[in-house]
Amino acid sequence: MEKEEIYSRRSEELEALLAYYGNDLSSTLAPSPVPSAQNTDTENDVSLDGPWFLRIRHRSDDTEKNESNSSNPGIPTLEIRLPASYPLGVDPPTPILHNIMMNPQSKQIFLKELIDMYDGFEVGILWGERCREELFSSDSTNNYIDNIEGNDAVNAENDNVDESRNDASLRTFIPSTTKFSQPIRHFPTAVIEDQSYRRVMVHTPPFHPPKSGSSEIMIAHVCSVHCKEHVQWALAELLFNDKKVARASHNMFAYRFTKDGVLVSDNDDDGEKGSGAKLASLLQLSRVDNVLVVVSRWFGGIHLGPARFKHIASVGRDGLVLAGFLTDGSQR
Repeated sequence: MEKEEIYSRRSEELEALLAYYGNDLSSTLAPSPVPSAQNTDTENDVSLDGPWFLRIRHRSDDTEKNESNSSNPGIPTLEIRLPASYPLGVDPPTPILHNIMMNPQSKQIFLKELIDMYDGFEVGILWGERCREELFSSDSTNNYIDNIEGNDAVNAENDNVDESRNDASLRTFIPSTTKFSQPIRHFPTAVIEDQSYRRVMVHTPPFHPPKSGSSEIMIAHVCSVHCKEHVQWALAELLFNDKKVARASHNMFAYRFTKDGVLVSDNDDDGEKGSGAKLASLLQLSRVDNVLVVVSRWFGGIHLGPARFKHIASVGRDGLVLAGFLTDGSQR
């Protein structure tokens, strides 16, 4: 039974990797020929047992460019070797970097960082995007890439170095699994590194909904906000610096603030359809302003039906009370 679940999870992950990386997902280090119109099923060529190879390109590369360079052996590549229990067991996959020139000590530190990201969830996209960030988010891109592609590739790489300045302006959060339909999020580094936007967050104790799975919990995170930058900083703080929150099944949120006499509000389901609107309604009905409320949910395996929205709103309200925005049902 466990083996069936392992292969089911791997199959879902391969499907997600194929959708995200296309022809850059392979079963071998040597790039495979570009698939013809009659044979485009890359997933069938990649074994569920691994290893899996992801060619890591600059984000600005388009599909046509990828296909024209598909026979090039010098593209930076991440090899993922899978232990028998992946992704259910405690043993992490083994990451191996090919066609990348890095300081040996820096390389070992980076590989350890990848391994530490594993915690019983699928890591293919997470590792691939972290490698892309490491390779192309600084002006020293040429120091990392073992360029053996000739003069044309040198020119293309120089273009990529110029483009990488734009990549460096964003930091990307990749959910730990595709199972819960959470979106990939991008945050401006200028905002999340600016301590003037720093927020003090209040967190509720874990709530275990009745009739839910043993591992099901919900936690609210609340802080004051007065601009979009405050919202971005707070969300980035949770997702990048709290490993438990980063692995939540959903991090739904809503916010509202008044700026220059104009009410600004928005919400996000984070894959839990309808939950963002529920939190937005909570803020509106409570008549609170200048606040962000995030509710993290770790799914426990038992579907709660419509009752989950009641629990999400209740946990969100507890957070507003704990943070001082509400007292005994009234606004601060």
